[in-house]
Amino acid sequence: MSNLLRYFGQAVSRNINQSKRHISTTTPTLIKEIHEKVEKNTLVLEGLQVASPRANQMLKEACSTRFCPECTLGLNVKHTDVLILSQYVRSDGCMLPRRVTGLCKKQQKRIGTLVTMAQKAGLMPNLAPEWSKKDPKKRFGWKKYNKYFLEETIKY
Repeated sequence: MSNLLRYFGQAVSRNINQSKRHISTTTPTLIKEIHEKVEKNTLVLEGLQVASPRANQMLKEACSTRFCPECTLGLNVKHTDVLILSQYVRSDGCMLPRRVTGLCKKQQKRIGTLVTMAQKAGLMPNLAPEWSKKDPKKRFGWKKYNKYFLEETIKY
């Protein structure tokens, strides 16, 4: 019985740990200076935070726990930025849900569109079963060829 409970507990903790991805911005150095003050007969030690010397090089801090590349950082992600888009895709080629990615509704839809465009352009793999017509190479007529998008004509 105890082995069953131990196995169940490990499975639950493994699923909880895998359910969230943590995407973060640059971390500060968190350096503190110690100041000594003598007031009457007491010695007061204060730890004051020092501003980071590389503060101008750091990314803006995200306002909340949700992280949107365009909303918080002003990044312009395109369908050719495959390394960024692959962070939001599961191993089977589907988009991760919003609760896992931490994107706002607008950005989740936009990133989903960009992932689809990258898959249709042949930049990202579209992992589908062999019999599925979702695989771009199995489609009929001109739809089976890679698509190339002009940057100016893309609307989200």
